[in-house]
Amino acid sequence: MNKKVILRGASAILPLCIGDFPFSFIVGALSVSAGMSVWQSTVWSTIVIAGSAQMLALNMLKTGASLGVIIFTTLIINLRHILYSASISSTVREASFFKKCFMAYALTDEVYATTVKEMEENKKDKYLFYSSAMLTFWFAWVLADFLGALVGASFPHIEKYGLDFAMVAAFIAIVVPQIKSQACTVAAIVAAVSGVLLVVLPYSLGIVAASVLGVMAGLSVDLAEERKQAQAAAKLSLEGALENE
Repeated sequence: MNKKVILRGASAILPLCIGDFPFSFIVGALSVSAGMSVWQSTVWSTIVIAGSAQMLALNMLKTGASLGVIIFTTLIINLRHILYSASISSTVREASFFKKCFMAYALTDEVYATTVKEMEENKKDKYLFYSSAMLTFWFAWVLADFLGALVGASFPHIEKYGLDFAMVAAFIAIVVPQIKSQACTVAAIVAAVSGVLLVVLPYSLGIVAASVLGVMAGLSVDLAEERKQAQAAAKLSLEGALENE
């Protein structure tokens, strides 16, 4: 086992672990305030690993929503993870079914942003890097929820302290440097603008819609670039054939 790869995966996602720590801490505190025990909150966070979905579920519990409605709503919010899976599916095609299930277990926004480039470029140690990053994030997330459930509930209205902004700042710092191509730039702009305009949609559906629109816009630009390159290559090939004649 390559210790350097393990350390590299853990250190790569560490900034996002630090940024997400306050958010998971708040989720733990609010879940205890909503009637969960410390261990129920911790187990829940271990299974779900989705801060926005957990926060929404807690708010819906307070309003008396049924379990079925909560499950359906959180499922809709997390549909963006299908896009993440589709994005890296070609790089894990040779993996076993159980390995894919393990990778899918904690394929969060943060894990995807940290590992997608490595999965595309590194053929040898990509699974070890992914596992290291994923498990590091998972441990930090669950630990923060546990501490929040244990001591955070003693702080009234902790969700109003703005601690969760650290997650947003850390995520921006990771994602922005990866926006290098024209397709990525267009996708980021469309997703950002759409997210702001669609924020009025209920149940945070604006996030899902903005993600889909951003992917579609980026894909359109990418396909257009590929067609242009193919046409240029065909033109050069034709010119070469004519010169040979």
